[in-house]
Order: sequence, then structure tokens, then C-alpha cells
Amino acid sequence: MEHLARDPAPLTRVYHLMAEGMSFKVTVALRARRVEKWIKCVKRDYLDNAPIKCICRADEVPQALKEFLHDGSIKFCGAAIGKDVEMLSPYGIHISSAYDLQQILLNPTTNPIPSLYDLANYLIGINLEKKRKNYKKKDAAQEKEDDELIFGWANVPLSFEQVRYAALDARLGFEMARSYWQLAGYNSHVDRLNI
Repeated sequence: MEHLARDPAPLTRVYHLMAEGMSFKVTVALRARRVEKWIKCVKRDYLDNAPIKCICRADEVPQALKEFLHDGSIKFCGAAIGKDVEMLSPYGIHISSAYDLQQILLNPTTNPIPSLYDLANYLIGINLEKKRKNYKKKDAAQEKEDDELIFGWANVPLSFEQVRYAALDARLGFEMARSYWQLAGYNSHVDRLNI
């Protein structure tokens, strides 16, 4: 009798999700060939999708991805983007045009460092709500879930919450940069922000 083995973690997952009034098509890929295909599509479609690449478990880091992220003519923007740059460096990926929006944009709060949501609410006029801090003692399962979202990026497959977080982080960084530098030409028929 034959038994078919099934790979517990598919090499590519595509998510279509709505978060904070925005629609996303997110591709989580482990194959270099899939990432190269994505980069071609993104260049063709004006950078409208958000990539999430599980580099630590990937078959290889594609040269096209390295060149795409190293392209000085493309601005990669985000809140605390230095951490992202630092995490990618051991894989030979160097982002030459990384801009930390927490340091560039006017701080609309009294906090020393504004959050991603604070900046997005102020700059692009949306009304995102931060998770309420719960100072009650967390149970072990909740603590593990919170740690997974923050530190579990090497685990495959990524959880839905991690995919959602990464997509929202990438899109908000893109939208804030677009608004700050008054970039035109990136509007999409699925752009719910209508900026």
C-alpha cells in the first residue's frame, strides 16, 4: 500500500485580505523563482502588492530580489525600518534607500517616538486604532502568541496574523511615503484610501 506524503508547509501561499479598509494580495514564498516572478509583476503593476519572503527557510535568495532591494531609485519606507534592514543583512540583502518615517515625518504625538498607526492617522488621514494594552497578567498561550508575532519570523509557515501585520506595515509605509513626497502614478482601482 502506498502512502502519499504531503508537505506540511506549502512553498507559496497567496492571501487576499482586507485590513483597516485596504485590500491586499500578499504572496508568502519559499522559492526564489516565485520571488523573481513577483518582482517582474510588481515593476509592471506599479508596486501595488506586498511581498513577504521567508528567507531563512528559502531554497535560495534570488539575485533579482537582492538587486530590487538594492536599487537606489526605489525608496523603501517604514517605521523602524532599520530593524528590517538589519534582519536582511545576513542573507546578503542590502537596502540602499531605506527611510525611517519615524525620523523623517513630523511627530504628531507627545511620545518621543510615534507609532506606525500615529503617523498613518496623522499623515494620510485614516483612523487606525492601536490594540489596547492590557496590563493584566497574560496566560502562557497569549504570551506565546504575542512573542510569535514579534519574534517568530523564522518559523514556517507564517501565521495569518504575521502575514496581516507585514502587509499592513508595508502598505502603510508605502502610503505615508507617497503622501509625504506627493508621489503620483501609483493609484490602483483597489486602492481604498483614495489618496
